[in-house]
Amino acid sequence: MSKLNELEREEEDLKLRKIAGKAQHIEINERSLEAYKEEYAKKGLVIESKDHDRETFHLVAKLKQFDSFVDPEQGIRKVIQTMVRQPITVFNKQGKPEVKDSLYFNGLYFGMDKRGTEINASFQEGWYKKPKLIFTFVDASNPFDPKTGERKGEYKAAGFSYEHYIFLSEDKKERRKQLQDIIQNAPGTYTGNLKGFLSYRNPTPDNNHSGSHGGMFNWDQFCDLSIEELGECQNKAYYTEKETGHIKDVTGQRVAYDYSTKKVETTKDR
Repeated sequence: MSKLNELEREEEDLKLRKIAGKAQHIEINERSLEAYKEEYAKKGLVIESKDHDRETFHLVAKLKQFDSFVDPEQGIRKVIQTMVRQPITVFNKQGKPEVKDSLYFNGLYFGMDKRGTEINASFQEGWYKKPKLIFTFVDASNPFDPKTGERKGEYKAAGFSYEHYIFLSEDKKERRKQLQDIIQNAPGTYTGNLKGFLSYRNPTPDNNHSGSHGGMFNWDQFCDLSIEELGECQNKAYYTEKETGHIKDVTGQRVAYDYSTKKVETTKDR
């Protein structure tokens, strides 16, 4: 990108060392960093630390620091704190849109350093940021070099898109297994502690995370309800069970529409 003098280059190398190397003890989602490098490389550019998304850069740097300080012999806990399912629209090879059931979650790694001091670092998995690069002119009134005819300016990131990479199966048993495997690979996480932190997020046109979300779902509901059932339950406080056609409330109890009260009420026939 910009030309750096010797001192600036040393400072830049120091910053990049914070995110360099492969983690030895924990898994780190570095997809955002990789996406930024790839998009800049497509323009023939070598990315600098300032070009990365700042939030992601510091998140990965802190995780790398944790990985270098933590003493694995004293145990490492990976505590998932929240999990979200959200319908995501992707385009297949034929260019046709498909709606998928995406999952993303975040939490904290906990461990002890060699001195016996507890340390921690935040993580997020299931999604990453991909930069949107635009060419910015140095002088919009004189956009071209009079001698070479080349554009005068540089590429800069103007926002980013949300990219997701964990998709759940439509099959209930397979979906539950996927979710259970994630919990089993996160020592320190208990499904009972996740009640109230398992939610559904409404879809958005560009798959971002601005859609309303909520749901005091328990683990069984989060695993067993389809993405459609989960969304209906979140938005209406009841849903139509796909397998039986029965209408159920958020607790799983049978309900029905009462024409006299014009409300969905509990039924005697359960």
